[in-house]
Order: sequence, then structure tokens, then C-alpha cells
Amino acid sequence: MKMIIAVMAIAFGAAGQSGGCLRVMTPEELTQKAVLIARIKVSKTERVNYYGMYGQLATVAPVDVIDGDDRLAQVNVLARSTVQCAEDAYSPKQEMLVFLGPEGSLLKTVNFQYGQFPIVGEVVKNWRDKNNQVGDKAYTDVRKEIEAYVSAARTPPKPKPEKTEKPDKGDKPDRPDKPNKPKPNGF
Repeated sequence: MKMIIAVMAIAFGAAGQSGGCLRVMTPEELTQKAVLIARIKVSKTERVNYYGMYGQLATVAPVDVIDGDDRLAQVNVLARSTVQCAEDAYSPKQEMLVFLGPEGSLLKTVNFQYGQFPIVGEVVKNWRDKNNQVGDKAYTDVRKEIEAYVSAARTPPKPKPEKTEKPDKGDKPDRPDKPNKPKPNGF
């Protein structure tokens, strides 16, 4: 009996964790989906009920805007999504690197908790590289990486040169000045 309870506790405990429940976007994907990428400081948070989809409204002040409207003095961000396994939340005085996308007339964190990265000093915690390997990285290096993704997304790809096929030795090239006439049968 104790064994069954232990197995059930492990199974239900694992189901409540976010590992593997949400797809983790690469930094390149986050960059493409965000309308504002910034280092922010959380001014205040309050409990809300935004159409039953979000339970928190955070007021944040952009400290360094990497991409987006750099004239904003403060931004309202919806958080604490009711999506299963989402753990997007903000705390007052917290400093973070965030990727924000539109949600109605407000903003939300792109990819929930996987679109926000705590900053301690000048180090971005839990940053993911292009292969989604997690590690801490200097803010200046992360900023350069994001700027490269933004630049690549805005630069149109170079057109590929068209290949021209050369006719085989036995083939006669079509001449636009002389139309091809069908040969009579048997000749």
C-alpha cells in the first residue's frame, strides 16, 4: 500500500513540474516573436484577472532597450498565465532581460518563463545559447548575440544565382528568330 502511494506521489509531483511541458524557444525564435527586448527593472506588481488568462500585472521600467520602442518610460506586462506549466511571474525590484510580445493592448512575456532571464550584477542567469544549452553569460555578450539575431531577421537573404544550362554537343539551341518546324513523317 505504501508503495502505491509513493508511486502516485512521484507521478503527480512530476506532472506539476514544468520540465518538458512547454516548448522552449531558442533565443533566435524569441527575438523574432518579441516586439520589445529589454533589460528591465520591476517597479510594482498587482493581482489582476485579465479575462481569466493572467493573474498578475507588472509595471516595469526599461533600463536598456535592445530592440523596440526606446521612448517608453514604463510598460505594463501581463504575467502568471493560466496556461498549464507556465511560471511567468515578476517580483518588485527584480532586474531581468525580457522578450515581450503583444497581448491585447498590453504586453506579455514571449514563451512564458522561458522568455525572461534574471540579471544579477552584469550577468544574465540561465541564458540559452543557439542550441538551447543553459548557462550564465555576461550581459554585454548576450546583448551582442541578440543584436545579431535582430540584424539577421531584418536583413533580406541574398538571392541565389540562377544556373544556366548549356546544351549538349548534339543538341541545337532554340533560336528565337527561327521557329522550330515539325519534320514530315518518315523524313
